[in-house]
Amino acid sequence: MSDSFDALAASTGIALPPALRALIESGRASRDDPDQMALLAMYDFHWLSAQRAGEVIGEWLNPVKQKGNVFLPFARSGAGDAYCLVRLYSGEEGVCMVWHDSGASHLHFSTFDRFVAGQYVAAFANLTELDEEAGDDPEGYVRADVARVIDLLEPALQDLLRACLAKPLMERPYKLGYRARPEMVLSWISQDEEEALWAQVGNADPVSFDVVARWEE
Repeated sequence: MSDSFDALAASTGIALPPALRALIESGRASRDDPDQMALLAMYDFHWLSAQRAGEVIGEWLNPVKQKGNVFLPFARSGAGDAYCLVRLYSGEEGVCMVWHDSGASHLHFSTFDRFVAGQYVAAFANLTELDEEAGDDPEGYVRADVARVIDLLEPALQDLLRACLAKPLMERPYKLGYRARPEMVLSWISQDEEEALWAQVGNADPVSFDVVARWEE
């Protein structure tokens, strides 16, 4: 398998977005240096090496197995769900999560920049979801993480994130599920603001596409 994301981009025909390329080339998309790693504020997000991304393509997310849909994975969840750049057989492109145990996924974001902004918006609405590495200073942890990424994003998204971080950090009610009771969580934005901003950066009508499970032939 390829040992570089450039080679994976060439083989899949999916160009690396400038922000993702910059994170990879600077070492911020690697677990080799946790102090410099980007997107730490994302819940259950783990960068993939180019070698592992190539293995995921070969074993699972390749157009032969996935009905012509083309993927370039760059991260995973702890359960093995894959965060991917994608070009669907129908022509749509963007960023999605491919669930390891579901027969369908959705194209929620049209660009990598919008994907990153959406993940930060979710983090801003509920800091209790941060990993234990945040310690006793979740505010500093998130601000440092955003600082590693924000200048790489398109200007409008930079402004959106800075506007969120300019709000007071305080406890606000948050529902962790549709039927759940609200809990007080530390946040920069309310859950209503999160949903409005998510709609602003995400696709209004996400395209659904079929996924062949890893273990299926």
